[in-house]
Amino acid sequence: MSTRKIGVIVGREWSWPPAFIEEVNRRDAGVSAEFVKLGGTHMAEVSSYDVIIDRISHEIPYYRTYLKTAALSGTRVINNPFWWSADDKFFGASLCVKLGIAHPKTVALPSHSYVEGVVEESLRNLRYPIPWKEHVEYVGSFPAILKPAWGGGFKQVYKVNNFEELWRAYNETGTECMMLQEYIAWEKYVRCIVIGQEQIMTIKFDANAPWPNRYFRDDHYLTEEESRLVMADALKINRALGYDMNTVEFALKDGVPYAIDFTNPAPDFDVNSLTPHYFDWVVKAMADFTISLALKGRTTPTEYAWGHLIGGAVAPVAAEQPAAAKPKAALKPGTGDDLTLINGIGPVYARRLEDVGITNFVQLAAAGPDRVREAIGATRLPIDAEAWVAEAVERSK
Repeated sequence: MSTRKIGVIVGREWSWPPAFIEEVNRRDAGVSAEFVKLGGTHMAEVSSYDVIIDRISHEIPYYRTYLKTAALSGTRVINNPFWWSADDKFFGASLCVKLGIAHPKTVALPSHSYVEGVVEESLRNLRYPIPWKEHVEYVGSFPAILKPAWGGGFKQVYKVNNFEELWRAYNETGTECMMLQEYIAWEKYVRCIVIGQEQIMTIKFDANAPWPNRYFRDDHYLTEEESRLVMADALKINRALGYDMNTVEFALKDGVPYAIDFTNPAPDFDVNSLTPHYFDWVVKAMADFTISLALKGRTTPTEYAWGHLIGGAVAPVAAEQPAAAKPKAALKPGTGDDLTLINGIGPVYARRLEDVGITNFVQLAAAGPDRVREAIGATRLPIDAEAWVAEAVERSK
């Protein structure tokens, strides 16, 4: 078998990328890692990488364009560029409501300013003036948080204590879409690093401490119950968002974890921030996860609708078969089948089905659509459970 390849796309960060590449190559597991080098991309160009880790495409638009095309050729991109392009923090707040996860009350606000060419007639659907009193009452009065619906790095985040401070901060936000958010007077605050929608490291975090000294090792910071709640919610959020590399922040008050910030698909992995202890964990966890993905082989989309690309509907490509080939299977009940052969079931969905005992086509066919939806749980886009079951029936014949 030829050596599998992992590519890394990075910005200014200097510590994590070379440490990760060294860790992968040191293991000599049939997988090599390197920095991706680009000088232009032809349409439908086939990527040479089995896996690419994206750390910077939110700032370099060409990289995002390249990564979407790479995904079409079967490369597993972390994080999924289709998810990332569609995401925003206000959607995440609304998603938490649907997932049953505590979240500060949040209001999306019209932008203060607009790009050249947007005139008064362009804004006829907006109410003016903004009903500030109504919004402040909704979030529970002052103090409150004003922050962008997109972005990270604590940029343009304001804690405001009255209307004057709110208006002054809002007037500085330009064309950003901002959110007004309830302030949680937290008793404990943690940041969870989540890798592969499975591995979690929960760390005491103080956003008010001087950068970069915001992570603190305290293995007994959370109670056993608090830790259970935080980890369960962090996994639920990441599985709904489809992120394989993310940080999720929780503010705990009266034992309740409130999800504060969790759309961080290029999280801070710098050794000076994480401290060597957590940095080493991230390097090894990402190496474990991406080597495993690379060894599974390249994947190819089974359909090209946006919903399939964003939902991870990919199937492993056997070397001796064309990309679209989907071999029949006739295995007996009780033996395992590759559920990712079903159109629309990716590795994450397959794991969820296996977790409830659905490990082969016969069991999937017998489960029925309602049971399948229950097993998969919350997703950003609806799944086609009826089609999965129908295909499982055919494959089990």
